Amino acid sequence: MSDERSRDLISALGDDLRPVTPIPRLRMALGAVLAAWVVVVLASWAWSGLRPGGLNAMYSNASIAFVVAALTAVGGAGLVASLAASVPGRERLAWGAFLVGLLSAAAAAGLGTFLVAAAPGHGPGAPAAAHVSCLVRACGVALLPALVVAGFAARAAPYRPLVIVLGAAAGAAALGAVAAQATCPFGDPVHLMLGHVLAPVAGALVLTLPLLIAMRRLPQRSGEG
Repeated sequence: MSDERSRDLISALGDDLRPVTPIPRLRMALGAVLAAWVVVVLASWAWSGLRPGGLNAMYSNASIAFVVAALTAVGGAGLVASLAASVPGRERLAWGAFLVGLLSAAAAAGLGTFLVAAAPGHGPGAPAAAHVSCLVRACGVALLPALVVAGFAARAAPYRPLVIVLGAAAGAAALGAVAAQATCPFGDPVHLMLGHVLAPVAGALVLTLPLLIAMRRLPQRSGEG
């Protein structure tokens, strides 16, 4: 085969190739997720107004404050794990964040259960509708940040999309529950467990399927395959 023919064949190999879209920086993606969360939280606070119940419970009870801090860790770890799982080579960060989130969730659930068991009597607490309301609020706050994660994953390399959206949904809902603490008029331990600590579970159940659908319909990274 002549050199000219070889060059023509080599040149033809690249005719149908598309340029590879670079994966956005992980720090930029995390900043976008946090910015989306802040915008939604501020809008939620402006709409509902801050209420003393949940805030006073945190200030007056260190155990409740620890549960809220553990929820914050669950949220941050879930979002970091989802973003890192979308980037090849960041598996160690993803697994580390997943472990932090799992341990934080166990701490929040364990201490929350202890607070419920140690609560004196069965005095007046939040009604069942309040539990549902806070869960819905947490999932509502979670939607936009979780969509930002899904958009980043679609433009990156989402080899495990179900794991990514589960982490995004649970993590964003956990942060949504933390934000809801400031607008919640109730501070009893039962409501803390049912209306806030269970928010990551509710977020995973409610938001996973819509996020999977959104990830598949969002613009994908070009140059793959």
